Amino acid sequence: MHVKEVDPKHPLVQAFKGNGLTHVDEPYFFNNAYFDYNFRPLLYIEIDKLEGMKKEVDEKVNYVSWIKRHGKGRVFYSSPSHNAQSLDHPELLQFFLDGLQYVVGDLKCDDSPIGK
Repeated sequence: MHVKEVDPKHPLVQAFKGNGLTHVDEPYFFNNAYFDYNFRPLLYIEIDKLEGMKKEVDEKVNYVSWIKRHGKGRVFYSSPSHNAQSLDHPELLQFFLDGLQYVVGDLKCDDSPIGK
């Protein structure tokens, strides 16, 4: 599957250099998890380009990483892969490190929610 950047210019996805990430894995789908879009999406997969789907999914895009403010803190969510081999990609490891920098407040960026 191929993971793509929502906004290739966003500071948190610079590790991918506009190329996204291609790897072998199975995607997670959360039922109605994103109904209010109260987050800033970072990465997504195009569902219609996935092969071997066991059932149809209503959405055309599945966000696999996002950020948001929560109270006085920051949240970095990322699930582009749970396959150990994906951690061999230096771009993905740098992305995780950049996400942690965002959470602790060292990396400033647009985290405004996209809304509906």
